[in-house]
Amino acid sequence: MPEIEKPFRKTGDAAISESPLHPRRKSRRIMVGPVPVGGGAPISVQSMTNTLTADVPATLQQIAELTAAGCDIVRVAVPSQDDADALPEIVKKSPIPVIADIHFQSKYVFQAIDAGCAAVRVNPGNIRKFDEVGPSICKAATDAGISLRIGVNAGSLDKELYAKYGGPTPEALVASALKEARMFEDVGFHDFKISVKHHDVVTMVQTYRLLASKGDWPLHLGVTEAGPTWQGTIKSCLAFGALLAEGIGDTIRVSLSAPPVEEVKVGCKLLEYMGLR
Repeated sequence: MPEIEKPFRKTGDAAISESPLHPRRKSRRIMVGPVPVGGGAPISVQSMTNTLTADVPATLQQIAELTAAGCDIVRVAVPSQDDADALPEIVKKSPIPVIADIHFQSKYVFQAIDAGCAAVRVNPGNIRKFDEVGPSICKAATDAGISLRIGVNAGSLDKELYAKYGGPTPEALVASALKEARMFEDVGFHDFKISVKHHDVVTMVQTYRLLASKGDWPLHLGVTEAGPTWQGTIKSCLAFGALLAEGIGDTIRVSLSAPPVEEVKVGCKLLEYMGLR
């Protein structure tokens, strides 16, 4: 990985972080900028800006607020060319690693890599002709020394798998995630983490348990459409608490219909109360 020259905020010891409740699941380690994810590294807290990414001052202001609240990694949405064009300045000035969130347009993936993003989140189910562009994405990420996040949720599940399993069941979501993982591994790319999110707590927990048994990928925990602060906090604490208590999970993002700083506060406190932060 290329040396990072700018002074990132220190996000904790990169050594092993054990849970007082259960041995951590053994996963391989990847890097998101200077932040280790997996391999027993301290569980990192992520959030996502809700500003217009193209509005660089507003986005950087929100990233500063998230950093002050304890956020380790921040994700920014890149749905347009203006957003992609704003990435170099955001990456340069952000005190924490920036992940570009890409849907549909593979060209923005390459632009995000060129901009110096610490990682890129791609949803192969939403990327047009991913079978064709996937190897090129992996090569670009390898050359830049960055990691990727892949994964599925109920809304992006492959139609054939949806029909085969009768809906977004744990088995269907895991089958989709394994298919995506193989796309990367078949071309020799292993620096990725996986998410398999669902809005239902029980389904989400069952899905991550099943996926955790299938391989050693680092896992990003998340509940989709978690809802308003009180509802989303309850759902996330139940789901994350169940999995973290079993040693499953390497990085978390609490998703709330609230200011992103509230997501970070909930995530940090959750880890603190579980003896993990």
